[in-house]
Amino acid sequence: MTAPIPPDRHMPSQEAVDLVVALQRCLTNFHARQEEPAILDGDGGDQRLALARYVEARRMRSTLFGHDLFADPAWDILLLLYQAELDGGGLTLEQLSETLRLSLSVVVGQVGVMERRGLLDEHRTSPSSRRRRAIRLSPLAVDAMASWTSLAFDGGD
Repeated sequence: MTAPIPPDRHMPSQEAVDLVVALQRCLTNFHARQEEPAILDGDGGDQRLALARYVEARRMRSTLFGHDLFADPAWDILLLLYQAELDGGGLTLEQLSETLRLSLSVVVGQVGVMERRGLLDEHRTSPSSRRRRAIRLSPLAVDAMASWTSLAFDGGD
């Protein structure tokens, strides 16, 4: 819930927003260091299969209707990274770009937004190249995606 801003006060500056996001990331990193794994119910086998069908259906929808009609790159990135998380790994920016058939600049932009929101963690695979870094979901994002898949595919049971 957000507090209303009285008319005589200015909207928060970008600097204030960035400070709040940085604080959120610090808290997320603090909780992540507590060695508490993300919440995943069971082995995720049924969810993994349902998620794979859902991702494939989104790809087919894109093939049938065109790539520009249903543009939701952030969601597609989260879905692929969640699939990779269930398989125990991350994906590089290039892998995301190729798999989603998005330009690298779109992927980099979306990843940047999600990193600032504390949804993604970076694991460099090559110190000299930003493109060669592996991207993984943060524990917060894994929990959110696990909750979503549970609600979407298990009916919330």
